[in-house]
Amino acid sequence: MFEVRERDGLGRIGVMETRHGRVTTPALLPVVNPNRPIIPPADLVNRFHAEILMTNAYILGRGPHRESVLRQGLHEFLGFSGAIMTDSGAFQSHVYGDVDVTNAEVIEFEKRIGADLGTMLDVFSEPSHDRTQAAADVEETIRRAKEADSLRGEMALVGAVQGGLHPDLRERCAREVSTLGVSVCAIGGVVPLLESYRFQDLARVVIASKKGLDPAKPVHLFGAGHPLVFPLAALLGCDLFDSASYAKYARDGRMLFPDGTRRASELRESGCPCPVCTDHAMKEIAQDEALIAEHNLHTCFAAVREVRRAIAHGDLWELVERRARAHPTLLVALRELRHHNEFLEEFEPVARRGALYYVGPETAHRPVLHRFRRRLMERYQPPSAKGLVVLPENRRPFTEAYASAVARVMETSDVHAIVKSIWGPVPLELDHVWPMAQSVVPDSLDVESLEAAEVFFREWAAGAGYPFGLLWEGESSLDELRARAPGKRAVDWNAARIRATADHQFGRGAADALLLGTVSYVVSKNTGKVRNVMVDGDHVLSLRAEDGLFTLKAAGAQRLHRAFHPPQLRIIVDADAVPFVREGKNVFAKFVREADPEVRPRDEMLVVSPDDELCAVAQSSMNRREMLSFKRGVAAYVREGVPPSTPAPPH
Repeated sequence: MFEVRERDGLGRIGVMETRHGRVTTPALLPVVNPNRPIIPPADLVNRFHAEILMTNAYILGRGPHRESVLRQGLHEFLGFSGAIMTDSGAFQSHVYGDVDVTNAEVIEFEKRIGADLGTMLDVFSEPSHDRTQAAADVEETIRRAKEADSLRGEMALVGAVQGGLHPDLRERCAREVSTLGVSVCAIGGVVPLLESYRFQDLARVVIASKKGLDPAKPVHLFGAGHPLVFPLAALLGCDLFDSASYAKYARDGRMLFPDGTRRASELRESGCPCPVCTDHAMKEIAQDEALIAEHNLHTCFAAVREVRRAIAHGDLWELVERRARAHPTLLVALRELRHHNEFLEEFEPVARRGALYYVGPETAHRPVLHRFRRRLMERYQPPSAKGLVVLPENRRPFTEAYASAVARVMETSDVHAIVKSIWGPVPLELDHVWPMAQSVVPDSLDVESLEAAEVFFREWAAGAGYPFGLLWEGESSLDELRARAPGKRAVDWNAARIRATADHQFGRGAADALLLGTVSYVVSKNTGKVRNVMVDGDHVLSLRAEDGLFTLKAAGAQRLHRAFHPPQLRIIVDADAVPFVREGKNVFAKFVREADPEVRPRDEMLVVSPDDELCAVAQSSMNRREMLSFKRGVAAYVREGVPPSTPAPPH
């Protein structure tokens, strides 16, 4: 029912199949109040190109339109040919205290009116609920989810996740609900957080829920109808947003913008390029509720399209960091994410297209940079030397910026060179690995970023084992380096770069396995840089110019396969898939049996049979959790099939 086409971290562009057509995610679901439809549903298709909308089954079932919608069916009643999701009345219980309908009655009504996606009646767990009350909310929500699953018939079910502000309860509820036959998982109970701009709590709730949710199912964030929230929510893995805000805010004379809300009566110009704002004077807009609602809806749809563009381009993090400057509580939420890097990093691709842009001091705490620093601690082997020369931040790549200075140092001193970068310590051998060379940073750095860089550097230096480290201050540093580390250091930078990158990318020990034998290089005539690595005449690696990482060749894969034990570096596929993979066909998720827990999107991987026979070299498009969950979509793109090995002749 759901297939991911493009991704950026937890954000994803996907296709959700429904009985009334496909829905591209992230998607906005305009909420249609059947008692007061300010914008006709037909206009949502024709003018706003909505693929899906949302309406309330509780209001329909308890209002004057009950018999009409039962007789006509939901789609004919609303005049909307696309997919329709129905809400259940849980939000009404939050507002009014209770609803006079049962979970079973709601499910039966949603089935009878033909909802494409029907929502269970969950228990709205208020943020103020203590642990005891929230746990009771979760138990009842899980019970109702199981009941709804047993009653749903052919209707696709939306299962709700509750648990208040208690992360472990949220994760448990998410895990229990998403294992049922639900098609969409909805994170509920967050409207009070949205209304009071408690975005840090919202981020915690979404992350806790995502930890328990099945990654193969789209996630709906209930009540997230303001464009201010869309980038952050999408980054954290929310795929669907329902917006009643466009109409509610319009009734109050307020206009939505990507960076906040403003009263129409107080604006001389909106500065907005939507049709409403370009075709009407501001005074006319301020006096017309319908025009404000249309503007709000244009703004919401445009914000979702911007999120899709950012995912496709690979700069969703940049968008979130820019938008976080729009409101102080959003900035606090962004800073909260650094405390969840271990989880967020699982979904981060090893490299992106283009450069990583510095947006603010928060940029240094992104999961991909957390990964680089962690791998430096775990995989990088600092070469032996009498000391360390520490080079300050400079233009990139650092090897070019510091070429003459490092040459002078190495002529008279036995020291290793490393850069104290804004992203953390960067050995010169790794300065081409994404995003170290592919970064855009300001010439003048703020104090917070410099302090963080110092912390990152000290953490690495404490375990590096060098007797001393000296900050490079130009020619004046040469005398002290000669005195403290006399000698001469000859470095084969090509060999150092190849070895360091291999261990960084594949794991400590990979360089020894890949480069055992007579090593030679194919060098680019234009740049003088290594492009292909040959060992004993076999092509084992190609070095990519765009991200400084290796493309793994079959000969290199065979060496890694012998050196590392399962499941390291492996994607294990069903026996039935082996012949196709050997022919160069891609690995589909439904055929994956197991995978290395450390696999990340865009990693170079070994595809093996259940008996650990090497079948192919591939680039992953998912992490392990996703490979084992999805039943649709490509888990890895095969670069090169590997034929069966020839049995050794008998002795």
